[in-house]
Amino acid sequence: MKLNRIPFGLRVIDHSFVDVVDVPRGNQCGCICPSCNTPLIAKQGQENQWHFAHASRKVSGTSKDCDFSFFVSVRMMARQIFETGITIDLPDYKYSLSKWRSGLNFKEDFLITKATTIQLENCYKEASFGNCIVDILGEVKEFSLIIYFTHPNRALPSHLKNPRFQQSGILEIQLDHTHDLFSDRKDSTLRHIDLLKNFLQHDLHSKKWVHHPRKAKLEQQASERLEAKITQLQSKKRRQSSYKPQHNQAYKNDADPYLISAINSPVAPIPKRTAMFRCILCECKWEVVLPGKPTCPKCHTHLYAAEINQLNE
Repeated sequence: MKLNRIPFGLRVIDHSFVDVVDVPRGNQCGCICPSCNTPLIAKQGQENQWHFAHASRKVSGTSKDCDFSFFVSVRMMARQIFETGITIDLPDYKYSLSKWRSGLNFKEDFLITKATTIQLENCYKEASFGNCIVDILGEVKEFSLIIYFTHPNRALPSHLKNPRFQQSGILEIQLDHTHDLFSDRKDSTLRHIDLLKNFLQHDLHSKKWVHHPRKAKLEQQASERLEAKITQLQSKKRRQSSYKPQHNQAYKNDADPYLISAINSPVAPIPKRTAMFRCILCECKWEVVLPGKPTCPKCHTHLYAAEINQLNE
């Protein structure tokens, strides 16, 4: 479905948004474009998907450019669906807190809310919240829930990213994929409004938490846990750097007692003896008390000395 093909039109007689299947065919549909106010024609052919089309760009009453008429019509119908009060699936909300200490990055992940299904009640469309107008303002038990629809050319306002009212939940629903949702449908008998309602209720990938009432408290608790973890690790590191292991003591504590006794025992002296040596170079013979160097008395070197006899003391 092209962006200038509109799934929902604004019916003039009662100012409500209607599916193309719920109106008479052709220019008798009695609808206008919600984006530019141009009269619409209900295209209900046999080959192409049913949709609304602009009657003419030259029709009087066209007030502005209409490049995003598809998303405008989807957003307006989504408002109308929520206004009746519906149950919707909400995604989980995970957050990560990190702090740098001594060149190291410490991280603490925590869960703010689990995925759940809620009943949204007392819904008001186009409501004022803080400094901006939001699509839906509803109630979930004792909390209020803000819903803001985004699509190409409609970004999330910065005021909602840092809301003044911390006790309100803020949910962004991205409508970008609704175009593919309508274009790829296999069953031509499915109504656009039924596809959209199912998308709004059950599609989790399109939903994103902007703010949750419990975020501030849980973030403070996570910060305290992270500081405690950093302090503990730094204290452990200081203890390790100041500790000098006593290798000998550690060896004595862990080694076999027999080996310890052998290592600590004094070395037995080598017994002395008298031996006869002969110099191979000069044929001189002499006695030497060993252990000692057998130096030839003539050549004055031990390099050519060879033991030829051995006498005990």
